[in-house]
Amino acid sequence: MRPITTETTGHTPEPHRARRTTVVLLPLWLLAAVMAAIASISVAIMAILLAYVAGESDWSKGQKDAVHALERYARTGADADWRAFEAGIAIPLGDLAAKREMNRPTPDDVAMRRGFAQGRVAPADIDGMIWGYRTLKNTPWMRPAIAFWDTGDTYILRLAETGARLHALAGAGRLGTPEAAALVREMQAIDSELAPIESGFSRALDDAARNTRSTLMLVLAFAACVLLGVFTHFIRRALARSDRLEAEVRKNEERLTLGFEGINAGLWDWEIARRQCYFSDWLYAQLGYDANTPFDTATGLEPLVHADDLPRVQHALRRHLSRATAFDVEFRLRTLAGGYRWCRARGQALRDARGRAVRMVGCLFDISELKSAEAMACNERELAEVTLASIGEAVIRTDAAARVTYCNAVAERMLGRRADSMLGQPFDAICALYCDGGSGGNAGNGGNVHHGEHGDWGDPGGEEGAARRNARRVDVFSGTHAAGNDAAADLHVVRPDGSRLAVDYSVSNLTDARGQRGRPGADHAQARDSIGRVVVLYDVSALREHAARLAYQATHDELTDIYNRREFERRLAALIDEGTRAPCEIAAHGDATGRCGHSVMFLDLDQFKVVNDTCGHSTGDELIRQVCAALKSTLRPGDIVARLGGDEFAVVLPHCGGALAWRLAENLREAIAAIRFTGAGRVVQTSVSIGLVGDAAGLASVKEVMKAADVACYMAKEKGRNRVHRFRFDDEELSQTHTQMSWVADIKAALENDQFCLYGQQILALAGQRTRAVHTHAHDAEAVHVELLLRMRSASGALVPPSAFIGAAERFDLMPAIDRWVIARAFALIATGTHRFETWAINLSGASLGDERLADYIEEQQRRFAIPFARVCFEITETAAITNLRGAIALIERLRAQGCRFALDDFGAGMSSLNYLKHLNVDYLKIDGSFIRGILDNPLDQAIVRAINQVAHAAGKLTIAEFVENAAIVDCMIAMGVDFAQGYGVGLPVPLDELDTAEGARTPPHARADAIAIDVT
Repeated sequence: MRPITTETTGHTPEPHRARRTTVVLLPLWLLAAVMAAIASISVAIMAILLAYVAGESDWSKGQKDAVHALERYARTGADADWRAFEAGIAIPLGDLAAKREMNRPTPDDVAMRRGFAQGRVAPADIDGMIWGYRTLKNTPWMRPAIAFWDTGDTYILRLAETGARLHALAGAGRLGTPEAAALVREMQAIDSELAPIESGFSRALDDAARNTRSTLMLVLAFAACVLLGVFTHFIRRALARSDRLEAEVRKNEERLTLGFEGINAGLWDWEIARRQCYFSDWLYAQLGYDANTPFDTATGLEPLVHADDLPRVQHALRRHLSRATAFDVEFRLRTLAGGYRWCRARGQALRDARGRAVRMVGCLFDISELKSAEAMACNERELAEVTLASIGEAVIRTDAAARVTYCNAVAERMLGRRADSMLGQPFDAICALYCDGGSGGNAGNGGNVHHGEHGDWGDPGGEEGAARRNARRVDVFSGTHAAGNDAAADLHVVRPDGSRLAVDYSVSNLTDARGQRGRPGADHAQARDSIGRVVVLYDVSALREHAARLAYQATHDELTDIYNRREFERRLAALIDEGTRAPCEIAAHGDATGRCGHSVMFLDLDQFKVVNDTCGHSTGDELIRQVCAALKSTLRPGDIVARLGGDEFAVVLPHCGGALAWRLAENLREAIAAIRFTGAGRVVQTSVSIGLVGDAAGLASVKEVMKAADVACYMAKEKGRNRVHRFRFDDEELSQTHTQMSWVADIKAALENDQFCLYGQQILALAGQRTRAVHTHAHDAEAVHVELLLRMRSASGALVPPSAFIGAAERFDLMPAIDRWVIARAFALIATGTHRFETWAINLSGASLGDERLADYIEEQQRRFAIPFARVCFEITETAAITNLRGAIALIERLRAQGCRFALDDFGAGMSSLNYLKHLNVDYLKIDGSFIRGILDNPLDQAIVRAINQVAHAAGKLTIAEFVENAAIVDCMIAMGVDFAQGYGVGLPVPLDELDTAEGARTPPHARADAIAIDVT
C-alpha cells in the first residue's frame, strides 16, 4: 500500500511551492538569458567589425608611409628612408600573410597571429578578427570589403617589388639614371591606383558595420517577440490549469459533504504543524453546540472527551503518529446538555518527505445505539460465558446432583466418549481421573549401562509399571486436588480403551438466583444452593513431556545422551554418602571379607584437538559419539558413565575395585584405541589417558575423588599417553603433581586478586668498567639501578617464594600470564617516577617467547604508560632462547629497534652457547652462577669465565656475573674484567622502598649500581 504523504494527497509543502514558482518564472528567466546572449553576440560582432575598420586604417597608413619613404629614398639613397619604407610596407604585408593563412583549410594559428601582429592589430582583437573573417567572409555585407582587400593586396605586392628593384639600383649607384626615374613613376602610378581601392575598402567596412548592426537589431527584436509570445502562452495555460483545479476542488468538497451527510458522520481535519483543527457542522449538531461555538483549535475535542477515555485516545494517537498502528478508537464526548455520546473516530496522518506527520484527517461516527445494544447482549450472555470460558479445553457442565448436562467436542476427544452417551450420566461414571502414587526415580537411566529389552540406556517400563500400580482415584468435587497444586502433577484420565491422557483440571460452581455459591469441598447436601458446576479438563501431556525432556536435558549430555557432569557428581556423591559395601566380584585387592568400595575413572582423549583442527568439529563430534559407544559396549550393567565436557569422560564402577577395576580400565583403553572411521577424507583414530582411583570410598568428598582421578589422568598423559595410571596415596611423583595442580588455583587467584608483588636486588657495575658500557647514557655513572624479584602473597598474607609455585606455573602454562603481569607492573612503577632506579630489565619465560602477541602487548603497555624503552632491559635464558630461536630473534630485533636492551641469562649452561651467540643480538651475557659460586677454588671455572668474558667483549657485549656471594668473588671478577656483579655478596632482595633508601649504604666501596632485572625465579 502506498504511504499517504504530501505528494500523494496534493498537499503543497514549501519544497513543492518553490518548484511551482520556479516553473512559472522559468520562461521569464529563459527570455532574459536569450536576450542577454543575443546582446553579447551583437556586441562581440560589432567589436570585430570596429577592429577591422581600425586595421584598414593602419593598412592604408602603412601603404602611404611606404610610398613617401620610397620617393625620398629615390632622391637621397639614404638608409633611413629605406628602413622607413620597409616599416610602412610591412603593415599591409603582415595583414596579407594573416589573410592567406586564414584562407587555408587548416590555418596555422601562430602564423595568423604573427601576421596580424605585424599589421599592428591589438592583441586583444586578434582572436575576434580571426573568428570574424572565417565566419563572416562570405556574408553579403562582408564580401565587398574582402574584395577590396584582395585587390589592394595585389598593388601592395607590386609596390613591394618596385621598392626592391629601386633598392637594387641604389646599391649599384644608379639612382640618377632614367631607369630609376621610370621606377619612381611606376611607384606613383601604383599609389594613384590604390587611392580609390583604399576608399572603397573603408566604405565597404563602414557599410558592413551598419548592415550588421541593423541585422542584429532585427534579430534581437524578433527573438524578444517570439519569447514574449511563448511566455504569454505558458502563463495562459498555467492559469487555465489553475481554474480547472479550483473547479475540481469545489466539486470534491461538494461530493465529500454529501457523502458524510449520507452516512451520518462528521469530518475533522487537524493541521499539526499549525496547531489548528477543523470540525464539520455535523459534529456541532450531534453534540448540541452552535456552529459558531469556538472550540480550542490547538487541542481539538480533548476537553469534551470523558476522563476515563482520554488516556486511551491519547495512546492511540501517539501510536498512530509513530506509525505503529492505525488510528481507530472509541470514546465518549460530552454534549451541551451534560450527557455523553459514544463516538468512534478513525483517521489517517499525512506525512512529509521525512516521514513526519504534518496533518491528520478523519471522520467521526455516532455509535451510542451500538454500545447500548452491546451492553444488553453482554448481560444476556453472562451464564454462557461462565460455562464456556475455556472453550479450547474440555468443558463439562453438571447439575447440582453432579450429572452431566453439557460437554463440548474437546471433552468427547479427551474422554474417548460420545456426547450423547455422557449426557445425564454421573460425572464420576464418564471421567475416570487418577493420580499416580509417585513420580518414580530419575528421569531415565541415560548414564547407567543396561542390557535389557528396552535398550542399553534405560528401563522406563519398570518405573511406569510401578506408577500404574500405585495410582488412586480422584474425586474432582472433594477439593483435595485443584489446578496448580503440586499433587496434581501426576493426574491422568483413563479412557474406556485403557489409554491414559495427562490432564489438569479446574472446577467452578454455578450459583442460584440468590447469588449463593456452593463450596467445592462440601457434600451434595451442603451444596444444595448450587445449581451446578463446570469442570474444565486441560490436556497437559505435551507440557509434561516437555518438563520431562527438560529434566532429562538437565542431567544428560546433548551430544552423547549420557550423564553430564552435574548428574555424575550427584550420583557419585550419593554413592560416597551411602557408605555401604557390596560383595566384590573378585577378592583381589579387597579387604579380609572379600568386600570392596567404588572405583572412579577419569578419561581424557589424546590429541583430540588435532582431530578437531584437521578434520573439523563434525568429525570431532562423531569421534565423541564413537567413544561413547565404546564405553557402552565395554562397561558392566549398572556402571555410571558421564561426559564431563569436551573430550573428558568419567566412569564410576560401583562395588568394584582392585584388579577388576584395572582390567575394566585397560579394556576401555583398548576399545577406544581400536576406533577407526573415515572423516573429512582421513582415517580418524585416537587413544585415551585414564586416571583410576581404585577405592573412592577412601576419599571424603566428590571434589577429592575427582581431583585424585584428574591428577592420575594427568600422570598418564605425562608418562606418554594411551595408558592407565592408578592413584595411590604413597605415590611421591603423583603427590608432587597433585601439589603442583593445587598451586594452579592459587596462581590464578593471585593474578585475579593482585596478590603478586616485586622485591628488588642491586646489580653493581665493577670499578674501572664503566667505559665498556656501550649501551649506557651519559648520566648512568651516577644512576641507581636494581633487579626486581617476584613474590606471591598467600590468602593469609604470608610471602610465598617463587620456587614454590614457578614449577607449577611452567608445567600448566601459566607463565605467559605471570610475565604479562610483571611487565605491566614494572612499566607502571617506571611511569610513577617515585623510584630513583634508571634501567629496568624484565625476565621473559620460555613459554612467552613462543607467544607471537607478546611484542604487541609490550608495545601496548609502553604506549599506555608513556615510558622510554631505553629504560627497559629484557632477560631471556639461554635454554629458552635456543628452544625457540626464531621467536627469540624476532622479539629481540623488533624491540631493540625501539631502544630496548636484552640480556642472555644463564649463559654457558648450554652445550652450544658460543654458536648461538652469533644469532642472538643481545647487550649483556649473564654468566651462569654454577661457574661463579666456586670459582675461587676451581681453575676450570676460572678458565671458563675468563673465556666467556673475552668472547663477550670481542662481540661488543657486557658481562654480568651471577651468584657473587662475597667480596673475594667480587675482587676476582674485577681482576678478570667482568663488567657487572650480582648476588648476595653485593645486595639482598628487599622491598623497593627499602632499596630506594638503603642502596647507597649497601653498595661496597669498590662497586656501584648500574642495572636492573626483573626475575621470576
